[in-house]
Amino acid sequence: MKQKIITIILMLSMAIMPVHAADIPDFGDVSQQGLSTQQEREIGENAMRQIRRSGAMMDDPEIVAYLSQMGHRLTDAAEVNEQPFTFFPLLNDNVNAFAMPGGFIGVHTGLLVQAQHESEVASVLAHEIAHVSQRHIARLIDGTKSGVWLSLGSIALALLAAQAGHGDAAVAAIAAGTGLAVQKQLDFTYSFEQEADRIGMQTLKKAGYDPNAMVTFFERLQKHNRLYENNAPDFLRTHPVTYKRISDAQARSGEFKFKPVPDSLEFLFIREKSRALQMGGREGVPYYTHIIAEKRFANETAQRYGLAYSHYLLRQYDLAWAAMLEAKASLGVEKGKSGKSHPMLEFLAGNIKIGQGQFAQAEQLFQEATLRFPASRALVYGLIDAQIAANNLSAAQASIMDALELYPSDAWLYQRMAKMYAKKGDLMRQYQAQGEYYVRLQEYAPAFEQFDLALKQPGNDFYLLSSIEARIRQLRELQNSPAK
Repeated sequence: MKQKIITIILMLSMAIMPVHAADIPDFGDVSQQGLSTQQEREIGENAMRQIRRSGAMMDDPEIVAYLSQMGHRLTDAAEVNEQPFTFFPLLNDNVNAFAMPGGFIGVHTGLLVQAQHESEVASVLAHEIAHVSQRHIARLIDGTKSGVWLSLGSIALALLAAQAGHGDAAVAAIAAGTGLAVQKQLDFTYSFEQEADRIGMQTLKKAGYDPNAMVTFFERLQKHNRLYENNAPDFLRTHPVTYKRISDAQARSGEFKFKPVPDSLEFLFIREKSRALQMGGREGVPYYTHIIAEKRFANETAQRYGLAYSHYLLRQYDLAWAAMLEAKASLGVEKGKSGKSHPMLEFLAGNIKIGQGQFAQAEQLFQEATLRFPASRALVYGLIDAQIAANNLSAAQASIMDALELYPSDAWLYQRMAKMYAKKGDLMRQYQAQGEYYVRLQEYAPAFEQFDLALKQPGNDFYLLSSIEARIRQLRELQNSPAK
């Protein structure tokens, strides 16, 4: 406990380090000028690195893909494609989402779990997208005319402190006290919230979601915050839901005809996967067993998927496989045909086979699933993992290279490449691939360490050595180039 508090104090004290801290580029005197979009992006990237280093950010490929697909559907509707957006999940049972400068939008799994309909999740993302597109955060910072790096560093680290101190009153008190000045500077004003609500509802309509879901979500969020506010750090409550906001949203909802929008199967699966991850297998198995036995569900397949995934988390692979087959069977009944499946069911099935040590079966399952569902990047990861586990390294290398043709910026493909070369005993290429993994996360210090390790390995591959040295020079030049 004492060590945790010391750690949080140190983390928060880092937020008030001088402007010339190592990770912070020099943008000149920001107090004399407005933030450019490039500066916003760099601030957001710095905050992302800190959140990723904390371990709070999830790398679950299916949840990441779901949020990204929904987010980009909304940005397309909002016609803000000139601004790059990144959507990422955090494993946290708070009903919350937040936007950072540069188009980075974080979503707590608690929001996915508590949403009763998919359009409610979309309403939150549309609201956050509006905050970014209207540059509300930058305008707030410009209004302070000072302390830009102090504010943004404190915000990022306060989020980390909240993650580390969830349920810990002492740590939360430290974090809240440190973040108070930040809250006063960066809380969204009512006019900004009103603008984000208005634009968000229009975006929902254009994207094909139910704009009235925003009102429903506001009402639920207000109830949630009323129950939770004694424990919630003040600096996280930057979107206060008031009766005025709800009444404004209700008035706007009258402009839209009521049109129920059915939830996608992806949403139902993602919600139960998030719930199972929050609960953990030991709570999840009895929860889903009871729900299924009592038939207290709107979609049987999603609940059976949740049960299968909960067994998988406990490494109860035989039970997970049986529950997964029942989920597939119930999906076939709902769709009126046998043999019906879904990429998330196939991804779980393949990983269960890997857990059982049946690597050849897993590889075959993933191979077939990638042909049936070519848009699923998670299934590509699964295929590579199965091939590596089966020691089918040539096939794994071919799969990785094929995937990199489609997704050249994918860090997780390089991580798998490093694992594949490690199994081959090719240490030089292993360290090179691990370096490229860090580059794509913009973690340049560990990237250089990996490239240096690669150069120290025995071998006389002149072209490989030259390519690594050239890559180091390229990254050094990139680091030393002035921000535009």
